Amino acid sequence: MRLLIACYLVAINVVTFVMYGIDKWKAKHNKWRIPEATLLGLAVVGGSVGAWLGMKVWHHKTMHKKFKYGIPFILMAQIVIVLLTSCRSKQTMELPVPILGHQYEQEHSPNVFLVMYDAEVGKEPLLKAIKAYKCEVIYDYSIINGMALKKPEGKSLEETMRYFKGVKGVLTVEYDHITRLTDPVKPRLEIK
Repeated sequence: MRLLIACYLVAINVVTFVMYGIDKWKAKHNKWRIPEATLLGLAVVGGSVGAWLGMKVWHHKTMHKKFKYGIPFILMAQIVIVLLTSCRSKQTMELPVPILGHQYEQEHSPNVFLVMYDAEVGKEPLLKAIKAYKCEVIYDYSIINGMALKKPEGKSLEETMRYFKGVKGVLTVEYDHITRLTDPVKPRLEIK
């Protein structure tokens, strides 16, 4: 599937780049032009890199606000979408189908948990405990002192979490809660 997507993206970007070149040539020779909607549409359906390169290489549509600001916006939006859709754990799990009007308790991963550690102690004791307990590091956070760990086979999540609560330097051990984008947002009001 990834190969198919990659082939599509290469093809649409090459086609878009060439179309910008053809339209530039036609503009210089007073020929029938490719509609702007087509050029923008090619960017929207995945050819934003080709459109941006076509603008730069062919010096085409660089003064039109739709293109000058629209193409970089489309490109950035597509990058954000790719990043958001590629950020998921290795394991997938089935979630229960919600019943209308029924509110579930917050769900958590059955195999993954979060560990926060003291920066002064460092993560060396935690790394030794991970190796000894045969856990898998799912993610080592770079902006906070914490890791997402997968429990080993044959151990329950609760007993694994209890074990890590006793490791030197560990501040907290928490469930890896699942938040769906379809869950309603509950704002918190602060009263001073």
